[in-house]
Amino acid sequence: MSVLKKDLARMLQAEFPEYTLSDLEEVVELLFDEMTQALVEGRRIEIRGFGAFAVHSQKERRFINPKNGRETRCPRSYRVVFRPGSDLVEIDPA
Repeated sequence: MSVLKKDLARMLQAEFPEYTLSDLEEVVELLFDEMTQALVEGRRIEIRGFGAFAVHSQKERRFINPKNGRETRCPRSYRVVFRPGSDLVEIDPA
């Protein structure tokens, strides 16, 4: 089951009924925009108990294309890595 940004805003509204849904949607959007900007700038995001997000670079590599046997180059790239916090590691998904 997926949780969408709109779902997060609805959960917040259930907890804080004095705020409008549109205001809470804006807060959730702002939060994710700021997190995205921090990662773009190469900064690490740590949410205690939940986990940490960081950008890792993957060096350029070469590989053999199995379809045609030609050597191909995969350029350097970046990816976001998530490391779960202690509270999240203890959860049993089953």
